[in-house]
Amino acid sequence: MPSLHDLRLLLRLNVTLMVGAATAFGFLLAVPLPFARKIGGAGQAGGNPALAFIWVVAGAMLLAAACSAWNQVQERDTDALLPRTAVRPLPTGRMVSWAATGIGALLFAAALGCLHAAGELATVLAPGMAGNLPYDAVPGAGSPMSGSPVSGGLLLLVGVGIAVVYNGAYTPLKRVTSFALLPGALVGAMPPLLGWMAAGGDPRDPVAILLYGVYVLWQVPHFWLRAQRERIHYQRAGLPVPPAQFAAARYAGLLRVWYHAYAVAVLMLPVFPLLHAPLVRAGVVLLGVALLGISVLAQTAGTAGGDAAPDTAGVTAGADTVQALPFTCMARRDVVALRAADAAMPALMLLLLLDRMLPLF
Repeated sequence: MPSLHDLRLLLRLNVTLMVGAATAFGFLLAVPLPFARKIGGAGQAGGNPALAFIWVVAGAMLLAAACSAWNQVQERDTDALLPRTAVRPLPTGRMVSWAATGIGALLFAAALGCLHAAGELATVLAPGMAGNLPYDAVPGAGSPMSGSPVSGGLLLLVGVGIAVVYNGAYTPLKRVTSFALLPGALVGAMPPLLGWMAAGGDPRDPVAILLYGVYVLWQVPHFWLRAQRERIHYQRAGLPVPPAQFAAARYAGLLRVWYHAYAVAVLMLPVFPLLHAPLVRAGVVLLGVALLGISVLAQTAGTAGGDAAPDTAGVTAGADTVQALPFTCMARRDVVALRAADAAMPALMLLLLLDRMLPLF
């Protein structure tokens, strides 16, 4: 029997909890539960939004855990080469591949069952929830009104699609191209959309599409900046990631483009009829402006400049190589850019949820 510690590492509980939080955010953005009355008659339990909320959050977390288990089976050889992942149960031999695969399969089946149940509840929530919101809900204004009702089968297929792209495309491509993160980001941004759909929301709503885009754009600087801490080990393992593969100037230019796009996407949110409170609009604008300011740091991110920590050991070769930082060190500007990108996302989520809750007061 695997230990609880090994299961925690296999299922990456910290990431799984983040997926659950993002899914909850998408649901609550469409249907603020404190304002939502039960849809239907007293005996119509299928119209309970709280039940739909529980099903979709559980389904998203189980799906993330299953994909993580399969991912570690696929990458057990390269995981052994990176200090951050070498302690996982498969590289250390504390768990065999077939056991991890079986655990993933069980979790995946449970995830599909939860997503199907959430989708079936969404068909009940969609036509009647608009009148239960604390504002005048209209299509395109962040309402969960659905032109094409979500079904249990649709959410089940979305769950299958996430696993296919993550484990069938993203994971194998990580060995081949430095841009494997792009398909990974497309599925990594799905949790808020899953929550939105489980609340009866139309995934084609412009607001849902914009929020999905913000999540996609955030994941690229998030991963690339974190990869800088291990770029020497990525090079030794033969895994192509931009901080390890590209010259510092080229990588910094690419990173700056993604960082700018992330900031601009945040600034676009007040343009759409999503936000209602003027103070929240102002907060989102300030958040986007702050990200634009921080993005200046991304212009030189990845270079071992004068603001690097004292123990930085810069390694400079030809024009096509990278100035490498040791595993335990990042330049201060890189740390600031990473922390700002990561802090902006939960701040944005809280601002958007605050806009939904303000009518209570």
